[in-house]
Amino acid sequence: MPPEVTSAQKSSDPPPRTIDVFLDCRTWRCDESYIREKIPFINYVRNKDDADLHLLITTQGTGSGGNEFTLQFIGNNEFTEVSRTLTYFSAESDTDDEIRNDLNDYIKKGLFFFLANLPVSESLTINYIPTDLQDETQTVDEWDSWVFELNADMDLEGEESEKEFSLRGDAKAERITPEWKLEFEIQQYYERRKFNDDDTTRVFNTESRRADLLLVKSLTDHWSFGGSSNLRSSTRDNLALLADGSLALEYSIFPYEEFTEREITFLYRFTGGYNDYNERTIYGKSSEFLLEHQLRSNIRFTKPWGEFRTEINASAYMQDLSKNRLVTESRLNFRIYRGFSIYVSGEYAWIRNQLSIPAGNITDAEQLLNLRQRFTSYSYEIRFGLSFSFGSIYNNVVNPRL
Repeated sequence: MPPEVTSAQKSSDPPPRTIDVFLDCRTWRCDESYIREKIPFINYVRNKDDADLHLLITTQGTGSGGNEFTLQFIGNNEFTEVSRTLTYFSAESDTDDEIRNDLNDYIKKGLFFFLANLPVSESLTINYIPTDLQDETQTVDEWDSWVFELNADMDLEGEESEKEFSLRGDAKAERITPEWKLEFEIQQYYERRKFNDDDTTRVFNTESRRADLLLVKSLTDHWSFGGSSNLRSSTRDNLALLADGSLALEYSIFPYEEFTEREITFLYRFTGGYNDYNERTIYGKSSEFLLEHQLRSNIRFTKPWGEFRTEINASAYMQDLSKNRLVTESRLNFRIYRGFSIYVSGEYAWIRNQLSIPAGNITDAEQLLNLRQRFTSYSYEIRFGLSFSFGSIYNNVVNPRL
């Protein structure tokens, strides 16, 4: 185990000259108050422009059900040309307390490089915990990278004139290695709504089931090939049964290992499937075989100034190319200056492929309760926000009272 950096300084005493750090943690797994409390030998500032060091922490899920944390130590001022990156892996079985303690250890290891020549280093100690390296190298995974997950929940709500009951359940199995990715998941959902109005009682049921299988082979640092299969039924979507299978090829401009920092990918997917409908559709179909092709592109950059991501997804049925859909979604978080930042997000869908819409009019109850999919030619959503803060540049004190 690598050495651990600890502080011999009491947290109530002002530390000797140290560095100003901007903590930029972009994951809900970060307990920033805990970090500031347990690592008191640096100054925490509220804006990256005031910092000697920008600590950017991002995360992504791993094949074992855990998380991979990437810690980027980006120097500023006298450390402008200095940067370091550390990676920490947490297991799915780790508790939140174990994760935050281990993450703090990695933060301290990365900080020591920048603190070594400053007066504060005189108050730091390095502890070494010996381990049996031979045992570590011979560790055997008895599960061979397989991870299984079961989830179930029940929701019961009510008042005098309205009652709602729902059940959800899903089971998932996955095995992810550098060469292969295998995921299988089944889901079940049932909802019952009951309304009492004078002497009238109305009951509405919604139910859906699905099973998904995904298999992906890593070809190179930039290419992946895979296949998937789906089974689905849904009262809302007028599907007694949807069964399909697809093949896909994906190209990544940047190596996949740089996913936490930057990503530009292009995917082509060809799908063949069968739809069996609960009710005859607006196109007069009770069932049909379909062939579909899809193009998708993902772009994402996570940088000290913020984050940008966009996705473009286009698909069309080969029997009739006029039955198609184009969806684009973008989001920008941008720190303009010191405490001023903005975010903009938007989504637009051009919809021409709603083949399962049932014939006949939708009732008021089905419309208000969203019990049945409705015909539309487009959908959109736009969000905009900003934040501005000013005052002391420091953010060292932790006070959990009340």
